[in-house]
Amino acid sequence: MISDRMNNPFVDFNEKSSFLTGNLSDLGGSFIPESLPHREEQILQMAKLLGSLMRNGRPSNIVVYGRTGTGKTSTTRHVMRMLTDATNGYVRICYINCQINDSQYSVLVTLVNLFSADSEENIPLSGWPLDRIYSELVSRIKRSSRPLLLVLDEIDRMIAKSGSDSLYVILKLGDDVDGLSCSIIGITNDTSFSERLDSRVRSRLNQESMLLPPYNASELKDILSYRTKGILREGSLEESALNLCAAIAAREHGDARKALDLLRVAIDITIRNSSLVITDKEVIAARERLEIDILRETVKSLPLHTQIVLLSCVVTQEVTRRPSFTGEISRNYSEICQELGNSPLSNRRVSDLISDLDDIGLISTRIQSMGRNGRSKLIQLEENGDQLKKYLMEVDSLSSFVGAGLGKQSRLNLGNDNDPAN
Repeated sequence: MISDRMNNPFVDFNEKSSFLTGNLSDLGGSFIPESLPHREEQILQMAKLLGSLMRNGRPSNIVVYGRTGTGKTSTTRHVMRMLTDATNGYVRICYINCQINDSQYSVLVTLVNLFSADSEENIPLSGWPLDRIYSELVSRIKRSSRPLLLVLDEIDRMIAKSGSDSLYVILKLGDDVDGLSCSIIGITNDTSFSERLDSRVRSRLNQESMLLPPYNASELKDILSYRTKGILREGSLEESALNLCAAIAAREHGDARKALDLLRVAIDITIRNSSLVITDKEVIAARERLEIDILRETVKSLPLHTQIVLLSCVVTQEVTRRPSFTGEISRNYSEICQELGNSPLSNRRVSDLISDLDDIGLISTRIQSMGRNGRSKLIQLEENGDQLKKYLMEVDSLSSFVGAGLGKQSRLNLGNDNDPAN
């Protein structure tokens, strides 16, 4: 008998796990802990570079380099928190993520609005000319009568979209605020960032650089141990599981964010399974969950004949090294079906499956005029052909495909660029 009403599944997750003693969100990338293990040297270096703020001086501009997960943002924000404590909030610190605000206009508008006492003082996100926004910003900085330290995270994104001039205008603030200190900290994983600036901007930036090296496995283990204090009951995390999290992240270029995400998901899996100890098993399951290859899963979830059509697109392009016509794809599709022992679909149905593959972004199609021969549809792969073929060969129904006859047929029959097939 079919139940009239499904039980609410959230009720099963209502009880707090016995080994969770703190907030699991504290393992998230946005959480800045009280201490950053193995970044003490960089924290001290940044503090020295900004030390002149304690003497009402103007510090150098700083650019912080490092790969993803090396703690660039966390280290910078940790130092900003220490600076705020040391100056009782006297230094005005403004943080802007240039991945979100990636143009000169949006950065300046966001910065102006950070100086607003309330929402009524906010300027609109569009409609003001750039010179008016800049004048308003200079005016508000002057009224604040406090040094400004502007942190531009992912600063390379702004340069890539808007060019060097976007940074030039921001750097010019230092000359236009009547003696008030105005400095910039840029954060980027692009080691060629400064080289891509034009000479005017590079000269005005005149930065001091900091490089945060990747963490090794031992350092990542220390970070995980520190971050789980107060979150997990002692003894609920096996040493081998901790080592495995650190080792996996160390192979991923020393990415601390990867290690923390891996452990957080492993803890979540342990809770869902009503287990009491986080083991290697949960870490491995967490890695599989985090590293699901969307392309692989998409390919494997396709219906069989759609997979064969996609395989035909791949092997046809291997031979021709150019966009392929629908007729070429259809002929090779039939050859593959014959080799695998499947009955081929009609050409019209194959054309429909090609359109389906276009809809999900695995291939792209365009119509090309063939003159007196009418029009034909050209097909090109949107993903790496070798990768697609590898995933297709993992499908049991396709794993026996060799394509020996297909290669011979392709060389003889697929060189006709004027194929009028649709």
